[in-house]
Amino acid sequence: MGVTVNKQLISLSLLFLVFLSGQAHGQGLDLCAGANYAALSHSVVGREKSPYVAAEATVNRLISETKQAKSSAARLPHKDSPTCTYVYDEALYSLKESLRSLKSHDIGSFNVKLSAVMSLAEACKDSFEEMGKPFPIAKQNELIKHIASNALHIATFIS
Repeated sequence: MGVTVNKQLISLSLLFLVFLSGQAHGQGLDLCAGANYAALSHSVVGREKSPYVAAEATVNRLISETKQAKSSAARLPHKDSPTCTYVYDEALYSLKESLRSLKSHDIGSFNVKLSAVMSLAEACKDSFEEMGKPFPIAKQNELIKHIASNALHIATFIS
C-alpha cells in the first residue's frame, strides 16, 4: 500500500509541476485582458497563449490596416492627403522594423516602433485639423492606434 500511495503522490506532483510550468510560460493567461481595446485584441489574436505569436499577429493586422488607410489617403484630393500618405509609409516601415525587433527579442525597440506608429497616425489626423477640414479616414486611423495600443499591451507579457 505504501508503494501505491508514493506512486500516486509522485504522479500528482509531476502533474502539478507540468501545470505550473504551463502557467510560467503564459499558458492559461488571457493576453488581451487589461488591454485598452480587449474585444479588438481578442478578434485579432483569439485564444493565443504565446505573447510572441500574439504580438506578431497583431502587428501583421496592423500592417494590413495601415496599408488600407494609406490606400484610402491616396484616393483623397492631393492637396488634402500628402501628410497622411507619407506618415502611413513611415508607419509601414516602423511596423516591419517592429517585426524584426520582435524576432530578435528586442522588446524595447519593438515598443518604440509601435509607439512611433501611434504618433504617426496622430500626425495624419493633426494635418487635417490644421487645414480646418474634416478627417475622412478618422475611423481607419483610430483603428490603427487601437491595434498598436493592443500590441504594446501584449508586449508586456514578453520577458
